[in-house]
Amino acid sequence: MFSFALIAACAPVPLAKTVTYNFDIGWVSAAPDGYTRPVIGINGRWPIPTIEANEGDTVVVKAKNSLGNETTSLHFHGMYQKGTNAYDGPVGVAQCSIPPGDSFTYTFTASPAGTHWYHSHDKGQYPDGLRGKMIIHDPAWESSLNVDEQIYLSMSDWYHTQQPYLIYDYLSTSNTNGDIHSPDSFLFNDTREGPTFNFTPGKRYLLRIVSLSALACGEFHIDEHTLSVVGIDGVQVHPQDADTIIVCAGQRYDVVVQAKANPLSNFKYIVKMATDMLTDNIPPADDITVTGSIIYNLVSGLVDTVFNVLLGSSWTPQAVLDDMMLKPLDNQALYSPVTLNVEFVINQTYYAGIGSRIKIGNEPWVEPKVPSLYTALSAGSAAFNASTYGVGADPWITNQGDVVQVYLQNPQTYPHPMHLHGHDFQVVARGLGTWDHNRASLPVIPMMRDTVVVPAEGYLVLRWLSNNPGVWFFHCHIDMHLVGGMATIFVENPEQLQQEQSIPATGVALCQKRNMCSKGNCECGSGSVSPSDAQNKCNTIFNTKDDGEAYGALVES
Repeated sequence: MFSFALIAACAPVPLAKTVTYNFDIGWVSAAPDGYTRPVIGINGRWPIPTIEANEGDTVVVKAKNSLGNETTSLHFHGMYQKGTNAYDGPVGVAQCSIPPGDSFTYTFTASPAGTHWYHSHDKGQYPDGLRGKMIIHDPAWESSLNVDEQIYLSMSDWYHTQQPYLIYDYLSTSNTNGDIHSPDSFLFNDTREGPTFNFTPGKRYLLRIVSLSALACGEFHIDEHTLSVVGIDGVQVHPQDADTIIVCAGQRYDVVVQAKANPLSNFKYIVKMATDMLTDNIPPADDITVTGSIIYNLVSGLVDTVFNVLLGSSWTPQAVLDDMMLKPLDNQALYSPVTLNVEFVINQTYYAGIGSRIKIGNEPWVEPKVPSLYTALSAGSAAFNASTYGVGADPWITNQGDVVQVYLQNPQTYPHPMHLHGHDFQVVARGLGTWDHNRASLPVIPMMRDTVVVPAEGYLVLRWLSNNPGVWFFHCHIDMHLVGGMATIFVENPEQLQQEQSIPATGVALCQKRNMCSKGNCECGSGSVSPSDAQNKCNTIFNTKDDGEAYGALVES
């Protein structure tokens, strides 16, 4: 029988502690939608464990790679990683990958509080199962919500074919349009059978919802109940009522639901995959819709409401929350003045003999010879030169205290969920067409989060403070688009970074075991690299051979 997390509201904040997880990452079999396939589990089980801690705790995750034929890594999506950039997890940015048979220990402070998740950040791997919930508690905030219980939930698209084969097709020269295979189904809490929620009349429930998707968003609605949004991506917000919320890849929502005081019936809820990001065939509606029941204690014998007949595969939302309405609880004002302007345009291009690739900056991102963080920490004064990291890393250098503004244009007919590591950003403008640069119309208190969707044929304008020295990934959370190059890095205050952080010896060992460099510029040398040498000698799509080991999970030897 399917179970879900249902816990009592947290008590007053305890002293900070160390929370340790020992994860043995390996292959198991699972059939969440009835189709049995190999998935990546932890400690012989799937779904994988939920990481849980209080804000300020030290989290230690000991990760052993027992996959046998794939490298791996772990990223703790939403964690600021202040002072611990080396444990952020993206391969090629913060570390070398963990080879089969080896281990790597991640140590960081649990911050910020909120609903988060963790996943592989290596070669498009997490859609094969290596992704799970991560809850960082703020007991004082949770107490202020006056909730009686908490429920942890996830939604995700799901593929029957293992990712290495899908990646091979996506990157191949025959995929001239950059099409992505559509998911086979949609899961809610890693199952197609919607769990039953047992509500007690008059009680308040905090639903913590995270999207583990690799491509598609999910719509969530409870019949005749209001969803009061109180948090997004770890940012506490002023409560905002909603009928239906849409949660896209990488996003998280904290929602308070007030149970009815005198219910006359039980109710239904629905989770349905949105299809606006799909470039391939749309799956049957029944395969992308999950419904479940809310059973009221003491009245479980009552019939469901007549309205529940509408909550099926033909359902469409009537009113969807606009996240731009959400304001942070701390009322953080608009960051100003802007000291660094960056403009990106989403550009998907077919390169003859290479395949279709997608970029936002100067070139599609490719994994460099040296993790970019290791370059920033070891290159001395050359760390301030963009070419030191290689044009394939598409680096942007910021100084401490900069107000960074990113204007991202999306001329495509598909939206994209964009995620920034190490920060929350303000979403100061979003719309269709192009931005009019009317700064007078910007909100006084903008919405803040770490993953936001740029609309199809539209734009985003983001701002954040450069106050977390490190090398931070900015990328599309459609995982196939990341594989295809839709990413860039922000190298934040290299001077302070070099003074405060260092390359861990365990990280150097990972690089050595994979015959990769663990220090120096993008050529694995010392000092600066000229732009021409960075183009010709460092990794780009034009001079980097794809790593064959990325194609073929569980191949027979």
